[in-house]
Amino acid sequence: MTASVSHVEPRGARLEVRNLTKTFPGGSTGLFTKNRVVAVNNVTFTVEPGQSTGLIGESGSGKTTVARMITRLVTPDSGQVLVDGRDVLARSLGASEFARLIQIVFQDPTSSLNPRWKVGDLIAEGIRVHKLMPESEVPQRVAQLAESCGIARVALERFPHEFSGGQRQRIAIARALAVEPRILVLDEPVSALDVSVQAQILVLLKELQKKLGLTYLMIAHDLAVVERFCDRIIVMRHGEVVETGDAHSIYAHPRHPYTRELIEAHPIPDPRVRSLRVRDEDPVA
Repeated sequence: MTASVSHVEPRGARLEVRNLTKTFPGGSTGLFTKNRVVAVNNVTFTVEPGQSTGLIGESGSGKTTVARMITRLVTPDSGQVLVDGRDVLARSLGASEFARLIQIVFQDPTSSLNPRWKVGDLIAEGIRVHKLMPESEVPQRVAQLAESCGIARVALERFPHEFSGGQRQRIAIARALAVEPRILVLDEPVSALDVSVQAQILVLLKELQKKLGLTYLMIAHDLAVVERFCDRIIVMRHGEVVETGDAHSIYAHPRHPYTRELIEAHPIPDPRVRSLRVRDEDPVA
């Protein structure tokens, strides 16, 4: 059970991505230089306040590059990222103000948590850096955040390596929430975890979203996770969006051949269901 965080007002925001484009150098072989690689090409989509949207595609589709441009970890060649109509890529928006709008939860919490810091200090860092409250109130706020993410207060004096992968991801989520963002970008947040732990983390994220009204953009390749977690799905291939729609429609009636390939490639733990699906889609001789 997670503790209440009812003192925080719902704060989800509308996320608009407009015409994002990013290219990278193609490298060189011997005397020849390869052309630049277009990682993301003119990507546009919208995530409504309080909604969970999944951005899916195979490795190399550009989904992670989109996430890193949204969170200002990668600078786009062109395009805009708007939060409630405000361009968050503009230079006029400082790092502190940006951090209060968008935070990211990475795939591997081990590499994103400083191993020399205690858990309490990791969660408190954003609060202290952005001076969100008097220092005397920070310990109580940290304890509350920890409990809301299923972390016992006694664990705040321990180091990240003393926890399991699922527990470390809970710490990473609490740290992201510490600055009270309006949007969370979830970059493969459960792909490195055991299946049972995946379910626990997804339930936690849904509970936090319900309490705080957060907007989620989930980057994933596991279609089963996205289908159950997200309201809408965006499918990317070769740096471009090929299909969008609500989760049920995408899985029940995929329109783009690539989307159908992704769904067909996902294993189903029932051979009868699998054979029926293939039989229904086989062309009549």
